[in-house]
Amino acid sequence: MGDLTSGGQATTFFTVVGSQDPQITPGGVQGPALDLLDALLTAGERVTEVMLAWTPDQGNRQWPGGYDAQRDALEREVRSRLPGVRVQSLPVRVRPNAAAEVLPVLAGALERFRHAGRLLVNTSSGTPQMLEALKVLRGTGWFADGDVTLWQVDRPEFRVPGQAFWREATTPFLEETLRLGAAFAALRRFDFAGARDAFAALAAGPLELPGRSRTLLDLEHVADALWWLDARDAISAAESLDALALHVPPLADLHGFAQSVEQAPAEVLIWLTWGRYDRAAAQERTADALVWAVALHELLVVKLAEQAGLPDTEKALRAQDLPPGLFDTLKAQVGPEGVNAQGHLKFMNLKEKLALLRAPALGVPNVDRFDAGDRRAVPNPQLAQVREWRNAVMHQGRVPADVDLNMVDEVVTALLGEYPFQTPWGRDWAGQPSAAFVSAVALQRLADELHGWAG
Repeated sequence: MGDLTSGGQATTFFTVVGSQDPQITPGGVQGPALDLLDALLTAGERVTEVMLAWTPDQGNRQWPGGYDAQRDALEREVRSRLPGVRVQSLPVRVRPNAAAEVLPVLAGALERFRHAGRLLVNTSSGTPQMLEALKVLRGTGWFADGDVTLWQVDRPEFRVPGQAFWREATTPFLEETLRLGAAFAALRRFDFAGARDAFAALAAGPLELPGRSRTLLDLEHVADALWWLDARDAISAAESLDALALHVPPLADLHGFAQSVEQAPAEVLIWLTWGRYDRAAAQERTADALVWAVALHELLVVKLAEQAGLPDTEKALRAQDLPPGLFDTLKAQVGPEGVNAQGHLKFMNLKEKLALLRAPALGVPNVDRFDAGDRRAVPNPQLAQVREWRNAVMHQGRVPADVDLNMVDEVVTALLGEYPFQTPWGRDWAGQPSAAFVSAVALQRLADELHGWAG
């Protein structure tokens, strides 16, 4: 490395282009990498080289042009502070969150700094790539040798006027960062109970970062809320989210969904049930996906009957159970086979509920789409096949070799599309289920946004 200053020691500044650098959004407040670089320069550090690691050809919802354009913007900001500085870009050509792929790339890039001079590292950008850089530096012992210095930058909301907002990161901070990454890894694999315990354990120990304890307690509440949603209990989830001490922007939409149970309890329950199916399918847990696909179908039939005025009961229906006049109308329309010996309407299982839903008096459209009876006779043989696969799992303890999860997903999506949702968000999600806040995609994105929020 050439020394671009007169008589100074060769020093390299290393950072990963994350979601907050160079700014959170174009023209916004500068991110932690530039904050740290400015602080180091003010303190007299002579930076002769800057290394920028980034993931090429990847979009960033907050930055037009994605990470490529963001890296270019960060380089321009660096050169405006250090004219003539050597800027070296390190493309991390791996899947952004694939730690096993990121680790060897960064290890190879950082190897040359072992004996090549000082290396100052920004550890605050909160990206998976930066976490892997910490693992490399911690695992090689370079940090202990003194060749590499890790720095932490406090987020603006944690800065105290008159006190430095940047400082050398100590070993407890590295442990804390690694354990925090493990807690978020549990969230990303939908292990909400494990994430809750991990955040609680971190909050109970000595912490390096100012304000982190409150943040971790809130993350514990968030994981608890996700656990309740996974248990299909939106009321308890809303109570956990109401207990948050801090405002957590990434949770706004999910909090609103949990609170909507008061206005649309049936539709919230439908989407929570679908969420169990969707996460099982995303993780290719075939048996669980089949079980929850059939559970969702049965729930849709029950709630369809309720919308038509038929209560959710396995008892025979009497006149007093139905709106005035409906009992006699239904008896006339369903015929003798739908009436028991006591003169009451049979209403014992899903098949009989579907038979009642077909009565013209109820005016329910597309009921045949929900029928999974004899595959040789009914209009929805795919649904019957899904139920047959599920029965093999439940009653024979085996997963059939011919299960086609794509077909299962088509069946589930079709059923959601036929259900008459009353809420606008329910109708919108039926057209694009992956946009639901309880989808595997949305929860993965939420975990990433929370990780960035926690810093």
